[in-house]
Order: sequence, then C-alpha cells, then structure tokens
Amino acid sequence: MRDTIQTLWSAFGRYRWHVLVLVLLAVLSPLLEGIGINALIPLISFFQGGVGSNPDVITRAIQGMFAFFSIPFTFRYLLVFIFSLFIIRAVSVVVFGYVRGWVNADFLSKESGEVMRSTLLATWPFMLQQKIGSMHNTLVRDVQQAGSLMGAAVQILQSFSGFLMYLLVAINIAPAMTTYAIVGGGFLFLVLRPLLRRTRIIGQRAASAEKQFAQFLSEHIIAMKAVKAAGVERAAINDGTKHIRLLRDLSIRQYLITTLGSSFFQPFAMGLVILLFFISYNSPGFNLVSFAASLYLIQKIFTYLESGQNSLQSIQGLLPYVKNVTTFKQALATHREQSGGTAPFMFTKSLEFKKVSFAYDAGRPVLEDVSFSIRAGETVGLIGPSGAGKTSIADLLLRLFSPQRGDVLLDGVLANGISLEEWRKHIGYVSQEVFLLHATIEENIRFYNHTLTKEEIVRAAKQANIYDFIMGLPAGFETVTGDRGVMLSGGQRQRIALARALAANPSLLILDEATSALDHESEKLIQESIRALHGKITVFIIAHRPSTLAEADTIIVLASGHVVAEGSPKALLADPESYFAKMQQRQ
Repeated sequence: MRDTIQTLWSAFGRYRWHVLVLVLLAVLSPLLEGIGINALIPLISFFQGGVGSNPDVITRAIQGMFAFFSIPFTFRYLLVFIFSLFIIRAVSVVVFGYVRGWVNADFLSKESGEVMRSTLLATWPFMLQQKIGSMHNTLVRDVQQAGSLMGAAVQILQSFSGFLMYLLVAINIAPAMTTYAIVGGGFLFLVLRPLLRRTRIIGQRAASAEKQFAQFLSEHIIAMKAVKAAGVERAAINDGTKHIRLLRDLSIRQYLITTLGSSFFQPFAMGLVILLFFISYNSPGFNLVSFAASLYLIQKIFTYLESGQNSLQSIQGLLPYVKNVTTFKQALATHREQSGGTAPFMFTKSLEFKKVSFAYDAGRPVLEDVSFSIRAGETVGLIGPSGAGKTSIADLLLRLFSPQRGDVLLDGVLANGISLEEWRKHIGYVSQEVFLLHATIEENIRFYNHTLTKEEIVRAAKQANIYDFIMGLPAGFETVTGDRGVMLSGGQRQRIALARALAANPSLLILDEATSALDHESEKLIQESIRALHGKITVFIIAHRPSTLAEADTIIVLASGHVVAEGSPKALLADPESYFAKMQQRQ
C-alpha cells in the first residue's frame, strides 16, 4: 500500500489542490443525495398523519434549519428543499466531472511534453543504449496509461467518499440493518482481495510484453526492405504473432479477473437484501418507508464498494506503467546534456584536438592521444580503415561525446566552455544515412529553423546543387519527400541534407561518409558544392574515396585510433606506402 501511495504521489503530487477539490465534491454529491433520500421519509410521512414524535437525527436537523430561517416545515417547502438538494448535487457532479477531466488532460499534456523534452535533451551515449520500440512505447502508451491511473485514483476517492456518506445516512435511518450490510460487504471485500495482487502481476507482464512488441514493430518497419529482400516475411509474421498472442492472453486474463471481482457484488447484495428484509420485517416498529430508503442507500453503498474494487484492480494493473514512466524520467534527468559554458563561438583561427583519448566503455580506447589542428576556412579530409575511429572524431566535434582525456579547443577556448546550443548552431553535419522528415522539401531544408527566409532556403539549395532538380518537380519546394525521403534517390537525399546544413550558414561543415554510397554523378555534384565553399566555410570530410578528398588542403590519416600521417594530397601521394596512395591505387 505504501508503495502504491508513493507512486501516486510522485506522479500526481502537483495536483494535490485539485485532488482536494475533487474530494470535497466527491463528499458533497453523495451527502446531498443521502440527505435528500432521508428527507423523503418525513415527506411521505405527511400522508400518514405527520412526521411523528421521534424523528431521526437528519430529519431533526432539517426541522431545525427550517425553524432557523422561519420556514414552515410543510410538505410544499420540504419538497422544494429536496428538489433543491438534487439540483445542487447535479451541479456538483458536473463540476466534479469537469475538474477530473481537466486534471487528466493537463496531466497527459504536461507528462507527454516533459518526457518528450527530457528525451530530446538526454545525452547521446544514453540514447544509444535505448531500444527505439521500447522508448516509443514508454513515451506514448505508458504515459497514456499513467493518465488512466489518475482517473482510477480519483474514482477511488469518489467511491470512498460516496461509501462513507451513504453509510452515515443509512446508519442514521436504520443502524442495525446497515451494520449487517457493512459486515457482509467487508467479508466480500476480503474474499476478493487476492485478485488485486494477481491483477498487478498481470499488469507488469503486460507492460513488458507491450514494449517487446513495440520494439519488434519498430525494427521490422524500419527494416521492411531487408525483410522482403530476404524473403523472410512469413518467419517475421510468425515471430510477431507470438507477441500478439501473449498480449491477447494477458488481456483475457485481465478481463476475467476484473469480471470475477465485480460479478459477485450483485448476487451477494441481492441475497443480503432478502435476508435483511426478513430480519427487519419481523422486528418491532418496522417502517416500510424507512426500510425502502435504507435499502436504496445500502444498494448505493454496494455500488460504491463494487466501483472501488474495480478501481483498485485498475490501479494495480496500471501501476507498472507509471513506474516505467517514473523510472525513465529519472534516468533521463540523470543523463541530461550539460549546456556547457557561456563563451561565444568564435572560429577565426583554428579548431584543435590536443592529445584526445576516447572510449565508448571501459574497454579498448577508440582514440588515443589524437592531436591535429584545422585552420579556419580550409578543407580537411579524414581517412582510415574501418574501425579506425573516424566517426568518433565527428561525434566529438559535434560534442555528442566528451573525451576521457585531452582537450578540444576552438581558437584556444575549451569546447566545454562554450554553450552546447551555440556550438551546434555553428556546425553543419551531413552523414551517410540521411534522415528526412515526411514533409515538403522546403520543410526538410528548414528543419525547424523558423528564422530562415525562403530566399535563404533557395540559396542553400543552389549551393548544394539541388535547386534545378527541385524546380523540375511539379510542386517544386512543396514536393513531399515521403517517409525518410523514400520518394527520392540517395543522391537527392544527400544534397537536400547538404542544403539543410548550409542553410544555417555554419562555420564548420562535417561530411561523414556523405558520398560513400552515391553514384559518380551525385558525388560529382556534391564535390562541386564543396569546391565552391572553399575558403568560405571550414569543411571537414570523412571519406573512403580519394576522389572526394582530391582538392582538400590537408588530409589526416587515422589508424587504430592514432594519427599516423598528415599532409596535403600531393604530399601523401608522393609516398607510395602511405594509406592515401594505396587508396588511390586501389580505386
């Protein structure tokens, strides 16, 4: 129970005042109805010759209130009073529903926004460890289920408040009969309690199974082409069907337990009513009106008990989802990117790696004592065999990772002394695997940079040698690229990505194997773009093809995490044993 309360508080603690309002409204509604039902006894008694000499506590309180306001205690005024109670109750129910709906909608909005924001601001090393399907499931499904938990918790409050208020009124009318009913209800509640634990276990399994299925879907949607090319659709369908069947079985079990929990209330209540009737009928002073009112109130009590039981089962089934979200948020907070210092981004002299060492884990270093310098405005190439650490250098330049030892300096200023946002704003990046939004070409070049004008987008497209192609399309810049740019060729996607990078007017442009998978014509167009940028933008090119680096000012050769050679293309070609010369010979 303590664990449940702590989880609810951590998730919904900021709504404590709203919850207090809900509690007050939840108390008010059954209280007004209970008083109204109780007031029916003296109302009907007017037809039987008067209220009597020994009315119950609530009736005496109503008589006292009428006397205080000098209102005659007559049938007419009592009827108006009862009608007014039910009108006020109806208003309170509407207000309760509105506040409950507002809290639920506000929670979903804030929780979704907070988790999304924290995810996008998390460190890249942490994000690399996450499964895309599981993370998507947490961001969408788990957050939605957490919102459902809020509704179930509020329902518990409403059920408890209603149960308590109707209980007090019922005791006021018929204490003995109400006591028998409560003892029976308590016994039934204890009998059904083991179902709560079972519901929680199934909820934990369902939350885990949903994440596994979401991961399966994400992987196979992304790899759809590979699946079809390999002809393994049927095998993939069989694996996916296993996930679906598990989810189906867990869902059926959940429904069965919920049904078992609620199905016993109605027959139990019916049997109890029959028993109470015989007990009350044979007792002295039996009053049919009081019995009918008590019966109605006891029926409401059992309705709230059933509602509370169902809500408790819902909470147990939903708690694993809330814990997943809470755990994920804590992990995101722990791995939030640090913005760095406040120094301005000034690249007028050089960008320097000074004895930089880096490893992804505690194993073998990927880079060790790497030192080189890039002068502002020059074009620098980085080559080396696979696994040499080329992309790791690009990641360090983007500050997606931080070196374990050594420093990255910009005009003599430590990189982490410059704001991370400011740093990345001045760096353009184009990778081998281009990501495009399912949006127009213009939106893909703009890429959330809403300060760009149409003229700047056109200029960037011309610089990337993609403008003529765009204008040849029927919709021009309004052409939709399709999911991940599927409607375009690889070269066209690369040039749109290059235009995106250039549109932000970067000080440093990083091309990470950007032309390795392109045909000769596409590579030639990108090379023309790079050539036109010489001296205007510092360009850092990671490549395998010597032709891509033919016009670089300097080439850095990386092997096994070390810089083994550095010089102009001409100087490196002069040494037949150099890696660059061997690349040229192989090509």
